[in-house]
Amino acid sequence: MEQLNPFYDEGISDNFYNLEQFNQGMSHTEINQLMHKLLSTIDLPRITEVFYQQLISRLQLKTLNLQFDDQAIVLGDWHEQIKLKTLSCVRNGQLAATLHYGFSRTLSAKDWLVLQQMHLYFSSPLKNALEHHKIKQFAMRDYLTSLGNRASYTESVGRLLSHVQRHDTPFGLLVLDLDNFKQVNDKLGHHEGDKVLVAFTQTLIHCMRESDFAFRFGGDEFCCLLPETSIETIQHIAQRISAAVTADDLLSKHQVTCSIGTTISQTQDSPNTLFSRADTALYKAKHNGRNCIYAG
Repeated sequence: MEQLNPFYDEGISDNFYNLEQFNQGMSHTEINQLMHKLLSTIDLPRITEVFYQQLISRLQLKTLNLQFDDQAIVLGDWHEQIKLKTLSCVRNGQLAATLHYGFSRTLSAKDWLVLQQMHLYFSSPLKNALEHHKIKQFAMRDYLTSLGNRASYTESVGRLLSHVQRHDTPFGLLVLDLDNFKQVNDKLGHHEGDKVLVAFTQTLIHCMRESDFAFRFGGDEFCCLLPETSIETIQHIAQRISAAVTADDLLSKHQVTCSIGTTISQTQDSPNTLFSRADTALYKAKHNGRNCIYAG
């Protein structure tokens, strides 16, 4: 792995590396333009996209893969013929991120120099964006279940609706409510109620696809977003969840089941109209026997 670790270790003095060797790379004007664009945002996906576009214009980059923690942002077309250059970003001696740069050709010596230079100037804004991303992710998680919270749902559904309007690829929404959950809290206390919520969360995650998202709205109300799906798939996943809840030892012990309202997105939907359909379907499920699924 080709690395520029010394550039990114804050424990190393500024004069550790002589930047004069970059004179044959980018001009001062190009560097200023790059930094101006990189400093325009602290949002991690956005700053990665900005950097990616700059690499395309300067080096005809084909793909960029940013890996951090257990996550990744991948931009461009990835295929086996891609020629990779891999550089690291280190902070205080710890690996902060790894970037894989993919090209359809072998880089010239000058282009390799420019890539290292651009990577260098991306490092500081990237580290700030990574810290901001971690804080934001923490703030958008439910403390008990580690699922996304209502704020996370709002951001995700807005992004999916925008995608639907551009590409006409519908997604599904499930609104779920636990039946008989209140009696667990009332009779056995919130500690046992928390166990039930965690058990339901684990069951829910197990029933979904890797591309799906689950959220806890609060109490015993949950939502799932199912990208690029069909009515049949939505119903299949809802039925799988219902059956798994019934089969779970702890949930069945407390006679906790699940009512589910479902819907599929439409091009004219707003977040409110989409949620209203699924929520109305859930209301019908709750008032028509519970432990059942209604489509809206």
